[in-house]
Amino acid sequence: MSSSGLMYAVGAAVAWGAVYTIDQRVLRGASPFALLFVNSILTALLLLPFIFFEKNSLSSITGSSVRIWLLIITALALAALANYFIFSSIKILGASTASIFEIAYPFFVVLFTSIVFQKAPSLYFALGAVLIFAGAVVIIAFA
Repeated sequence: MSSSGLMYAVGAAVAWGAVYTIDQRVLRGASPFALLFVNSILTALLLLPFIFFEKNSLSSITGSSVRIWLLIITALALAALANYFIFSSIKILGASTASIFEIAYPFFVVLFTSIVFQKAPSLYFALGAVLIFAGAVVIIAFA
């Protein structure tokens, strides 16, 4: 396993923890759609300067096939839907409770990659998934 990949994954978890906390505060006075829209616009503006400094970043996508563009659009639509769902969950349940339910996403990642790439998950993954879900049930039931 790549140590830099692991560091990025941990960094993402830490950053998402902070984002959920901030989003809970913002969503007290905003709708999930409004936050999703503002996040999308500001993310595009924030990343715009980086596109110019990253070699071949746009050309690696703009020259892609129609199939790749359809995958990009599908992933974008699903990401928007996922963000809407999590924003709505944070608004209604709070960041802590919403995050407990979202721990199920690795299960769905493995499920979809198993279907798409036709590779079954290992026994260790299945055991780990059961333990994670059991832990979530304990947290939800007794928190």
